Amino acid sequence: MEDALEDLTIVSFAQLAQGPVAAQMLGDLGAEVIKIERPGGEWQRHWSMANQFPGGESAVFLSFNRNKRSVELDLKDEEHKDVAYDLISDADVVIENFRPGVMERLGFGYEELSERNPGLVYASASGWGREGPYADRPGQDIIIQGVSGLASITGRRDDPPTPLGSTAVDFFSSATIAFSILAALHYRDRTGQGQRVDGSLLNAALGLMMQEISVYANTGTEPERSEAGIGHVYNQAPYAVYETADGHITISLSPPDEVGEALELAELAAVDTWEEAYQRRDELKHLIEEKTRQRSTEHWLDVLWEEDIWCGPVNGLPDALEHPQVDANDMIQTVDHPDIGELEFPDLPVEFSETPAKMRRHPPRSGEHTEEVLRERGYSEELIERITAREE
Repeated sequence: MEDALEDLTIVSFAQLAQGPVAAQMLGDLGAEVIKIERPGGEWQRHWSMANQFPGGESAVFLSFNRNKRSVELDLKDEEHKDVAYDLISDADVVIENFRPGVMERLGFGYEELSERNPGLVYASASGWGREGPYADRPGQDIIIQGVSGLASITGRRDDPPTPLGSTAVDFFSSATIAFSILAALHYRDRTGQGQRVDGSLLNAALGLMMQEISVYANTGTEPERSEAGIGHVYNQAPYAVYETADGHITISLSPPDEVGEALELAELAAVDTWEEAYQRRDELKHLIEEKTRQRSTEHWLDVLWEEDIWCGPVNGLPDALEHPQVDANDMIQTVDHPDIGELEFPDLPVEFSETPAKMRRHPPRSGEHTEEVLRERGYSEELIERITAREE
């Protein structure tokens, strides 16, 4: 069976999450991804003592870097730079996420590389964008959540601004970069012309808030977190998480009167407009929770599902990974790592009838494929020995 992107070659200079995850998504669909690392490897390989495997390899790094081959090159060394230029000469895509200007100083900016390869799609991932007063500042997910306003609309009214529990801005930016690369390649197929694609965490965070920004910008209604913990700044009761006798459940956008009838709450059943449900959302949230605390999660799910109320359990990660629907979706896949053994990762979250995503390669050791890739390019054993000797 052919892979959807098996005819694409990507040279990735990306580190951390935003760029590497974009490259990994394309690698999952069959693209050949060559990861360029400095001698000794990307620093995130050994990041965070809390999640390292024996030998020091970071679980975070591993989760972002399957389906790639690793080549170690020193981009300040002319002979190494020539090898990098050669790899790029017939590549389809370059991905990088250095601060603006770094790739240009190294001789690998878009103008330089597009002269060498006019059909190249050059994808830059940054924190803030290429220009502007923040362009040269470090931009990580939590910083962007603060500046963009995303943290200000998460949590309860009296909580401090609250970042999301996952680095969602990074991963949303990765996805937008990946599909933008494919759009640029489609344009190249029609015209022969490559182009530059720029994605930033700031733009991704603003894009994540398309609903909230659109409401505020067009109505002037400033988002306000609820005191009781309604799950969205512009939503009404019953949209929230509710404590039960042994856990928590969620109730979504079902009409409040229908939820009231299911829960046998006459006061809630009398609320028959969305406007009233919004104006009284904190009061109604407390009212519902007084009821849900009396019985178990299983009890309330049975009651609510029987009445077709939109609801579900709140799981921790252990229970989520054991959930029967997660199992039915076959979302957790395994790959064998030569040093660690079997690793489990979430799969690409889209199914293809003819060209499914595959975990073809384990996350590589740093420089694991330097000799292999250079031999495929026809380099002499003498040059390969010089290149790899500088890795040590």
